[in-house]
Amino acid sequence: MDVQELRTFARQQMDVDDRDLPDSILNIYLQEAFDRTMLFTNQWPRNETIWPLSRVVNATSITLPADLNAPTIISVVGLDDGFPLVQMSQEWAESHFLIRSDAAGKPAYYSLWGGEMYLWPYVRAEDTYDLLLRGYRQPVWDNAASTIPDLDPRLHAVLAYYALALAYAKEEDEVMEGIYMARWQRDTAQAVKMITEPNHSRPMVMHGGSPVGGYTRYVVNVPVGS
Repeated sequence: MDVQELRTFARQQMDVDDRDLPDSILNIYLQEAFDRTMLFTNQWPRNETIWPLSRVVNATSITLPADLNAPTIISVVGLDDGFPLVQMSQEWAESHFLIRSDAAGKPAYYSLWGGEMYLWPYVRAEDTYDLLLRGYRQPVWDNAASTIPDLDPRLHAVLAYYALALAYAKEEDEVMEGIYMARWQRDTAQAVKMITEPNHSRPMVMHGGSPVGGYTRYVVNVPVGS
């Protein structure tokens, strides 16, 4: 369903037209419906993304992708050796690496601050460093009539249910508001369970180890919180 079809559905359910429930109001209801639905989880399968990033010569940090949902970062891997970098807090990194004149070298850690990624130990000014960041992108809402909402198709109808609840609240109809809000809550929870169910097409490694042979570079555990 596109945005216009969601508007039409909502108006037909209430038996009103665009004068009684104009786009200017319905668009806000639908956007709130989208935002609230997306809050059920940060890890929507359709938003899984891998970004190639580079620390360029003389740069002190790497700007994070604009569409990255930063709390959902799963892994950061250096491309020169394939080893994962471990996250640490900016405060801890600065207090342990910036005070050392010999701290430059191959990164084993990263920290996040102000939309930037910092590598530790820091890379020499004349060197570049390439990595892959794996995580989830930000979902995007667009009120354009022909836009297909940026979420799983199984969740399209629930946006209309939430919008209907708000529309009935505007009419001070608490009974119908409660019915549609409960329907949104129930149908969304059921759909999220199915959409986010793990893929069982291959064995799951519950202890966090690797199902293939190899070797590991060990790093010291450090605090992530500031």
